Amino acid sequence: MINTHPRPSVARRDGAIAIVDGDRGPGQVASVFATDLSVELAREHGIGAVGVRRSAHNGAQAFYAMRAAEQGMVALALTNTEPLVIPFGGAEPALGTNPICLAAPTAGGEVFNLDLATSQVAINRIFNARDEGRAIPDDWGVDADGRPTTDAAAVVSAVPLGGYKGYALALMVELLCGVLPGAGVRHGVGGLYTGADVEQDVGHFHLALDPERTVGRERFATVLGGLLADLRAIPPAPGFDEVLVPGDPEARAQGRRSREGVPIEPALWATLRALSDELGVTAPSGG
Repeated sequence: MINTHPRPSVARRDGAIAIVDGDRGPGQVASVFATDLSVELAREHGIGAVGVRRSAHNGAQAFYAMRAAEQGMVALALTNTEPLVIPFGGAEPALGTNPICLAAPTAGGEVFNLDLATSQVAINRIFNARDEGRAIPDDWGVDADGRPTTDAAAVVSAVPLGGYKGYALALMVELLCGVLPGAGVRHGVGGLYTGADVEQDVGHFHLALDPERTVGRERFATVLGGLLADLRAIPPAPGFDEVLVPGDPEARAQGRRSREGVPIEPALWATLRALSDELGVTAPSGG
């Protein structure tokens, strides 16, 4: 249901705002195109706002926001997804995990990166627990009756992050990614996980701000770097080893995996091997 040879294009451009048509291709293709366009617009206007329609799932938002931040921008990357999360007080899925990412450059070439789902946890954490037969905390998901469950296999919907606050943030993402660019909303997004036989119409939103137009890139990076250093230097509370800022755990994991390789759980490895056999692809050794 995905166009394997997409050609994303600018459907509309007006000043610092643009709309990109993803040509029903992988969301990664459309979002790289849109991110680069947002940076181009920000260099011209100080700000670049790009909405994407007729796209598909685009993976981790940090990839796009960090791509813009590495070019000196303060960047925001959002996407909507198929309904997988109940609304606050509801018993059936209403909105997606609708993640939000903000990235910005700091002194020394470091990129600050805040990337979070608006559900209590990323949906893959529930799927991984299901495949591995592990129990989950009772505030991750609900069963078919809308009741909290520790059985990952019984989860029908995830729950919003922080209750009504996560629900409100998910709705904000749906507005910016679905309503604003003319992409699908709710079930109109199409099913990645449900296997629906309809094309997806996922919407993304990419925003780039040039700090050179405000305090200057150098001062921005210096002050942000100092802010992060101050937070990390705060004495930890009992039971904690240190104070972290968003993005620290991921950066450390990236470093470890660059040195040691990427761990793959047995259930996932078995699935990859089965798909390799089905498609006639030689699987890498290991597992």
